Amino acid sequence: MRCCSCGGLSLRVLCDRCRETLFSPTVHTRTVGTLDIISFYRYSTLEPLLLSKHKPEGWRIYRELGKMLFRPFMKEFIEHDDGTVYIVGVDENVKSGYSHVAQLTHAMKMKHAIVQPASLRAGNHVNYSGKPLQYRLEHPRDFVYSGKKDVNVILVDDIVTTGITLQEAQKVLMAHHVNVLFALTLADVEESL
Repeated sequence: MRCCSCGGLSLRVLCDRCRETLFSPTVHTRTVGTLDIISFYRYSTLEPLLLSKHKPEGWRIYRELGKMLFRPFMKEFIEHDDGTVYIVGVDENVKSGYSHVAQLTHAMKMKHAIVQPASLRAGNHVNYSGKPLQYRLEHPRDFVYSGKKDVNVILVDDIVTTGITLQEAQKVLMAHHVNVLFALTLADVEESL
């Protein structure tokens, strides 16, 4: 197999050299409205890997990124938090044979971190890629929540651009008496990180 980043021979999706040198995360928190959004990278750092979500082999890359980043983050969070937290992926719809967000949320599953698969679904499957903010505001996702109520939740998505989708998800969860602690994403498009 070849490393999906450098193309070198590797037994893993990402070789050890790329894991150590290229993929050292720079954790950043951005606040959008009342929601804190934690991201591991700038979008430009991971762009080729993030775009793999549109390809059948992308599930392997997203699963590996989830194991590398989201799982250790969750272990650290659980150590410093009392109680149970629920993990909710933003619109875990299956595209290209898998859900890229589900690959990330699955990596976070552990004792006291309970994943609620496909519990926050978009009623409107509009594509925001390359669209301006006004378009996003005029075409909301119309999320429907079917998970547990009266719980603490971490929202998960792959990329944050404007934060509109995560804010809309937060509002829907709050309407169901769900406390959103923060959102967690792989990458932030905002260039001022």
